[in-house]
Amino acid sequence: MPNSPVHLQQGWSDETADRWHFISQGTALIPYEWFVALEQPGQPSGQTALIKAPDNLQRLGFLPEPVNPTNNPDGLAIGLYSTPVDIPDGRHACWKGNWLGLGCAGCHTGQVSYRGQQIRIEGGPSHIDIDSFVGQLVGSITAVLQNQDGAGQRFMARVKAPPADVQSGLQCFGGVLQAAAKFNQIVGGNSGDTAGGAGRLDAHGAGLNQLLAGPFRLMTAPSDIGETRNYAHLTAPVRYPALWDTPRFSWVLYNASIRQPLTRNLVEALGVLAPIKHDATMITPDVMHGVQMENVVWGQRKLMDLRSPRWPEAILGTLDQKRALRGQLVYVSACANCHEAAPVEAASGACSEIQVPLVDLRRIGTDPEQATTFNRRKIALSKIGGPDVMSNYKAAEVLTGNIAAQWIGRSKDNAASAAEINCGRPNQYRAPLAYRARPLNGIWAMAPYLHNGSVPSLNDLLLPPGQRPKTFYVGNWEFNPDIVGYDMKAQAPGAFLFDTTVRGNSNAGHVYGTDMTEDDRKALIEYLKTL
Repeated sequence: MPNSPVHLQQGWSDETADRWHFISQGTALIPYEWFVALEQPGQPSGQTALIKAPDNLQRLGFLPEPVNPTNNPDGLAIGLYSTPVDIPDGRHACWKGNWLGLGCAGCHTGQVSYRGQQIRIEGGPSHIDIDSFVGQLVGSITAVLQNQDGAGQRFMARVKAPPADVQSGLQCFGGVLQAAAKFNQIVGGNSGDTAGGAGRLDAHGAGLNQLLAGPFRLMTAPSDIGETRNYAHLTAPVRYPALWDTPRFSWVLYNASIRQPLTRNLVEALGVLAPIKHDATMITPDVMHGVQMENVVWGQRKLMDLRSPRWPEAILGTLDQKRALRGQLVYVSACANCHEAAPVEAASGACSEIQVPLVDLRRIGTDPEQATTFNRRKIALSKIGGPDVMSNYKAAEVLTGNIAAQWIGRSKDNAASAAEINCGRPNQYRAPLAYRARPLNGIWAMAPYLHNGSVPSLNDLLLPPGQRPKTFYVGNWEFNPDIVGYDMKAQAPGAFLFDTTVRGNSNAGHVYGTDMTEDDRKALIEYLKTL
């Protein structure tokens, strides 16, 4: 895919977008010097292409970017960066120096392609397949440790770091992987998981596993909590949500479960492997962690300025205003009871709030896994001095609240920054058995649809559930402006076969408007393009 996307006007300068694409939130997957030297695992003998190769990252759903001496010196993809780590805990004790991080932009920068032209969607859902990416990292490190087909020798010749440090770090990581394998043998590994694939992740389940249980796809360590009772199989992958307007939402996440922007971003960073010391300090005001608070606050502040993308008529086709006007009338009868069409734009940095309606699971009828697992999951913290049984979301509320209070208490500037992005919202977590109904502005750029990405296009969403596709491929970038969704019939490189019969993947429910005529459906779709 050529690196020449059209950038729509979404309220950001080029400088803001460039920084957002590569800013560190503190997450740390593996040593950075290792990453840029690792080969793709499983290649035929004699082939030594690197994981960081643009075509490989693109197959994994990333958006490769050219070399930029300031933000991207190694020519990586959006969302990948180098970040320093100095937390002597778990796997992070294996390497003192820079680590590979995954930033917010990796999951929340979208792009569509139409007849050879790419269109960048800032804050839109991406296509990245995190599970496959982490699987490549682990597979490649394993090949180096075992020197499979000379992989270890080539790695040592390629890696730009002192050989003694690399050898010591690899030996340490070998112990990490062995401990992880034992843990996964006890809990059954990922044998009961629902695969996320391109553009999806069970972020809540995976984040809790790595933070309060142990494994993150074999990336645990002996000094992590190691509490098998806290492990749960991942059965609720969700589509990466769009981020415009979310700083103003009364509650965020698909089940409207977190109130405060700062603590929501903290739990996300920790769930995507930001370092934290796994001991009794986790439940005290003296948490030791590696979240880069100033960058997290900067990113949230800039999201307050992000606007939804307007339909690019010059590329995707001129809107039929007469049909759209008819579609607006259809919207009033079919959609307006739950969804606001588009909220009134707030001034830059303003704290006005959007009250997002909640729809009960029994009424909406869509796949219940995300809301129900969030509601029912319990965790044990007795190994670090906490209660033996606790709601997972209340544990997250306590942990993130302590981290936020710790940072806020360090200076008046920190307190002012937190107040600016929190807009008076307290640190509250809850677990309603319901899903939110967000405003529909920018909906054209958010395919596939429903919270779990189980419906390929707006046209399919407005059909009765029995007529929606049962299987389709996810990962293709080619956009279809008539149905408003990606071309999901063809198997593109890196495509993931989505099966709606698998647990967590149901495409049922949301029957609103599914009894309309074809003319009304087309008119409604035309109106939704205008939002």
